[in-house]
Amino acid sequence: MLKQVEKYGIVDEIGHGGMATVYRARDTRLDRLVALKVMHPHLQGAKEARQRFAREALTVARLHHPSILEIYDYSGEESDISFIATELLTGPTLKAFSDAQREVPPEIAACIAIQIARALGAAHNEGVVHRDVKPENVLLHENRCVKLTDFGIAQLVDVQGMTTTGQVLGSPAHMAPEQIEGRECDARTDLFSLGTVLYMLATAELPFSGSNPHQVLKRIMEGKFVDPLQVRPAIGNRLAVIIRRLLEIEPARRYQSATDLERDLTEFVAEMGIDAPDEALARYLADPSGFSAEFRVKSIERLAELGERAQKRGAIPLALDYYNRVLALDDGNERVLWAVQRLGRRSAMRRIAWTGAAVLAALAFVGATLYVAFKPSAAVVASNGVRTAPAPAAAPPPAAPRPAAARPPPPAARPSTKPAAAVQPTRRRPARPTGVAAAEIPPGPRRVTFNPIPANMSIGVNGAAPRAFGPSFREIDLEPGVHRFKFVGAHDCCIDEEISVKIPPGLGTYTVARRLKYRPAGLYVVTAAPANVFVDGGAISGRSRSVIQVPDLTDLIEVHRIRVSAEGHRDHVQEVRLQAGQVVTVEVELQKTAEDS
Repeated sequence: MLKQVEKYGIVDEIGHGGMATVYRARDTRLDRLVALKVMHPHLQGAKEARQRFAREALTVARLHHPSILEIYDYSGEESDISFIATELLTGPTLKAFSDAQREVPPEIAACIAIQIARALGAAHNEGVVHRDVKPENVLLHENRCVKLTDFGIAQLVDVQGMTTTGQVLGSPAHMAPEQIEGRECDARTDLFSLGTVLYMLATAELPFSGSNPHQVLKRIMEGKFVDPLQVRPAIGNRLAVIIRRLLEIEPARRYQSATDLERDLTEFVAEMGIDAPDEALARYLADPSGFSAEFRVKSIERLAELGERAQKRGAIPLALDYYNRVLALDDGNERVLWAVQRLGRRSAMRRIAWTGAAVLAALAFVGATLYVAFKPSAAVVASNGVRTAPAPAAAPPPAAPRPAAARPPPPAARPSTKPAAAVQPTRRRPARPTGVAAAEIPPGPRRVTFNPIPANMSIGVNGAAPRAFGPSFREIDLEPGVHRFKFVGAHDCCIDEEISVKIPPGLGTYTVARRLKYRPAGLYVVTAAPANVFVDGGAISGRSRSVIQVPDLTDLIEVHRIRVSAEGHRDHVQEVRLQAGQVVTVEVELQKTAEDS
C-alpha cells in the first residue's frame, strides 16, 4: 500500500475497483481527512485513460450539489501518479446498506431516489451524463443523506465492449439498452439506471439478472423483468408505475428529465404524509429498524383511510390498490378485510336489485301491453248517434273492428312510383317522402333512441340525473343541436363517459350508441399458507390474501381459470366467475404433498 502521495498521507484503503483504488488519507497542509482515488499503475501510462481521468475531475469540479461528492484536488495530467482528492464520506455504499436492510419502506426507497434524481438533474443541467448509476456508486453520509459518486469513471474504458472472456466491462445489470448497443446516451440513460436502483431498493431484487452478463444484457434489450408489484405488493401500483416507466426500452417512453421523476416521487411520498423527504430519510438512516416499525403502523392506518375515501367516491380500482398495500403489510387486517368483503356483498346485492328491477320492469311492460290490447272503449256510440257510458268492466264488449278503408294498405299493396331496383328495404328510420326537400323537413324535436353496451347502465341527458336504461327509458325527444350524454355503468362495472353529440334535424329516429370500457375485476384468494395465484395460465398473477386485478374484460361476467401454488402443497386449479368492477372472494383449501403430510 502507498504511504504518501504528494501532500496526502495514506491512512488505510477504503476500496478499489477496475479503474482506481480509494484510500483514506490526510491532507497534511489543511489537516483534514479526504478520500484519495488513485489510478491503478497499469493505467498510468495510458494517455487516453489519463485524459479521461482529468476530464472527470474538471467536469465534476464544477458540479456543486448536496447530493454529489465534492472534489477538492486533482493531480494534473503531468503527475507521475494520477489522483483525485474528494470529501470523505462516512457511510457504506447503497449496495451494502440495501443488502443489510432487505425491506426498505417503499416511501424511503422513493426518498433515496429523489436525492439521486436531484443530483442527476444538477449534472444534466451542466451537460454531464453519469453513465454508471448503480448502488455501488451511491454512498451514505453521516446517516442523513446519500451522495452520487464516480462521475465519468466508467469512461476510462469502453464500457460497451467485451473482453476476450466475454465479460462486459462496466455494470451490466444497470445499463440502459442504448448504452449496450453503443448508441448515443443522454439524461434518459441515467434515468433508466436509476430505475434499476429504485427497483432494487423497493423489492430487494434486481430487475435484470442471469447466470452470466450476456443473459443479463439480453433481458435488458428485451425489457424482460418481473413486475415490481408482483415481487413486493406492499409498494403499491403508484410506485410500480413510476418504476415501469423508468425501465422502458425506448428512451422516448421514459421520463424525459430528472425533474419530472422527482415530481412524481415527491407526490408519491406526500400522499403518505411525508412532506419533507430529506428529513424522513435522515430519521430512517439514524434508526432504520425503529423508523420502519413506526412507519408501518402509520402506513396501515393511512392506506386504509385512503382506500375508504376512494371507495366512497366510487374509485374502486384505486381503493383496491390501497387495500392491497394494507394486506401486504398486515394480511389479517380486519378493517380492510371487512371493506373488501363489503365490496363483494354490495356487488351481490346490486346484482339482485338490478335483476329484480329488470323483472319488475318487464312485467310492467307486458301488463301495459295487455291493457292496451284489451282495454274497453272510453264510450260506446249507439246507432242513433247517442254516446252512452261504457259497459261494466266485468263483461267488456269486444272492440268493434275499424273499417277496412280506415287502415293504411300494407306496404306490399301500395303502388310504387319508383323503378323496382330503387325500392329500399324496410328499415327502422323511415325514408323521407318522395319529393320532400331537406329544407321542407318540419322543425321540432326528433326522436332519439339509445343503444348502450352493456345495457345495464344509466344515461343522463344535458346534466339531468342519470336514469336507468330499460323499458321505461329507451328513447327521448330532443331538439336538433348539440346535446350532452353521460353514460354510467351499473354497480361500478364500467368507466363512466360523458360525450357531446350533434343531433341533426330529420324525420326518422336518430340512434346514440356507446360502448363503455369494463373496469378490471378483482380476485381475492384466501389460503391458509402463502401462495402464488396464476390467472389464465399465468397471464396475470399475484399473491393470496391480496386483491388481484384482472383487466381487459370483454363481457360483464367472465369465467377465468386460476391455479393456486404454495410451497409444500399440491397445485389447486379451478374456474371462477369474475364480474367487471367487483371483487370475488375464493377460499381455497390446499392439500399438502405426500412428503410434507
